[in-house]
Amino acid sequence: MQKNRTKETKLPRVWTKVGISADLDYLIENIGMLIGSGMSILEGFDSIEKELRSKTMRSITRWIVKEIEAGSSLSSALERVKLFPDYTISLIRVGEESGKLSENLKLISNQQKKDRMFRSKITSALLYPIFVLSLTLIVGAGIAWFILPKLALVFSQLRIELPPLTKGLIAFGEFLAEYGNVVIPFFLFFVVLVIYLIFYFPKTKFIGQNILFYLPGTGELIQQVELARFSYLLGTLLDAGLPITRAIESLKEATFFARYKVFYAYLKTSIDEGNSFKKSFVEYKKLRHLIPLPVQQIIMAGEKSGKLRESLLKINETYEAKMETTTKNLTVILEPILLVIVWLGVVAVALAVILPIYSLVGDLNTDPSQRVKQKASQENNLSNPDLATSKDTITPYTEITPPKTKATEGTKVKPLPSLKILFTNLGYLNIRSEASLEGEIIGRAIPEEEYSYINEENGWYEILLLDDESGWVFGQYITIVNYAEEE
Repeated sequence: MQKNRTKETKLPRVWTKVGISADLDYLIENIGMLIGSGMSILEGFDSIEKELRSKTMRSITRWIVKEIEAGSSLSSALERVKLFPDYTISLIRVGEESGKLSENLKLISNQQKKDRMFRSKITSALLYPIFVLSLTLIVGAGIAWFILPKLALVFSQLRIELPPLTKGLIAFGEFLAEYGNVVIPFFLFFVVLVIYLIFYFPKTKFIGQNILFYLPGTGELIQQVELARFSYLLGTLLDAGLPITRAIESLKEATFFARYKVFYAYLKTSIDEGNSFKKSFVEYKKLRHLIPLPVQQIIMAGEKSGKLRESLLKINETYEAKMETTTKNLTVILEPILLVIVWLGVVAVALAVILPIYSLVGDLNTDPSQRVKQKASQENNLSNPDLATSKDTITPYTEITPPKTKATEGTKVKPLPSLKILFTNLGYLNIRSEASLEGEIIGRAIPEEEYSYINEENGWYEILLLDDESGWVFGQYITIVNYAEEE
């Protein structure tokens, strides 16, 4: 029995706040109200434990109760848990010493609400562009992976001169058709990795923060959020009786931005050395990028008049109102920029697809005979293996008669018989070097064209081509149009 009791009260190890952050907020929000209503700390924790959803958080709560029963203070128990920021522990400790524990717990609860609000402002401002860009990336990857290879196949079969944009699209589509299974997952993994390193990895996230500081709108919003947090947290900590250096140290731990962490560390050191806010502000370079000059003057005036807390809370009210306006304006600013980015991508793909079609239509309009050829070239499912496709583009041949020589000049030459090419499923008939399917394809004959032929063998006809050359066509797809007559 004793073994089970010891196991139950052992402090669980928590590596991250994911999954228990809601319970942490619930604990702080309600323990202050319960204590303020007259309930003891132990009774309050026992009541809250029943409402917690996380098993880990329930174990932590039971451990805190056992620590308090053993004689530890609430601040000491919470400090050992290591789930709460130092300013929270400091406020609880000051509340225990001054008899204002419930009031300080209420201040902590309000601060947590403020922090959630500050985070939500930045999140809501960045959520829309992140969603649009992510969706664009996913749709673009899908189009590039599944549609571009098919478009590349279609365009490669068109016997027209393609514009450079379309050639690039075809090359990209063929590349993805060959290596898309490797390239697309690797690209998505690379994007996720870069985002993590720039915005989330502790040692390099300052890079992403610097980028956000210089983006239109987001830098202003970040400054307003940090000033609202700075003024509220410093004002409430000073009002609760916390020493100013401890309060500034809490500011350093509460902020997410590296630039402000550096400034708060400097400010704490400067005030520890006996300097005032005014002197500390003057000696810090580029402070205007972090705290505007009017805010500096308000803080210095409040320090001089002894009303620093009231001045800070007034700054908080002003910048919370500004945050609301900036968040709305940021969405309005980013929306057209994102639409232009998406529009450029759509236009690029559309032009790459439409320009070859316009070129093809123009060719058909200027030469009606090409209409039959292009229409037939789109058909598939060949009915004869002799109609196999070829990547060579052959100029259509015309009827050719043997050239006159000295031996034949002045004499009548018996005309050669002619044949006409019939329509085929593919739109052309292969001309081969031999009278068989094994012969090399040396050209193409187009339907309705006529050729002189000089020989017939096993259903194949030898036709005359340019430069006194000849080739063989399959007799199933020709018709004889005239024969030589004896004279």
